[in-house]
Amino acid sequence: MVATLSTDAKVLVPNKEHKNFTETNEIIPKGTEITGDYKSIKGLRRGKPFSFRVFITQSGQIIYSNNIENMKSTEVLLGADSSVTETNIKLSPSIKRATMGAFVGLAGGYIYANKKGLTGKSLYKYALIGGVLGYTSIYAFDKF
Repeated sequence: MVATLSTDAKVLVPNKEHKNFTETNEIIPKGTEITGDYKSIKGLRRGKPFSFRVFITQSGQIIYSNNIENMKSTEVLLGADSSVTETNIKLSPSIKRATMGAFVGLAGGYIYANKKGLTGKSLYKYALIGGVLGYTSIYAFDKF
């Protein structure tokens, strides 16, 4: 990761005796671009467990992460016409969903007519009406 320093950063040296870091006289100037990674190191601060978030450069220098400049955000526009203005896209209704609605309506009409005790043409008529209602309701729902 490439980072830029926001302030002059003192290079740190691990202090194994106290399980923390000691600053050295070596300073990396403000605005310098450095390459490395963030690391979270567990240690002690005033005798209590603490997690240090440091930046370790490729050359092995350790600096506090608060000396690193925050990454700049970039606006990405993903409009269909690559413009800054909003883009309206009309999608056609899904025939697959409407067909599934027809099958559900068909089954619902069949079950309803069967529970009423209907047989023959009346049973199929209710099933057909349920299928048509299922298809049109899903089609209309998708369209709006």
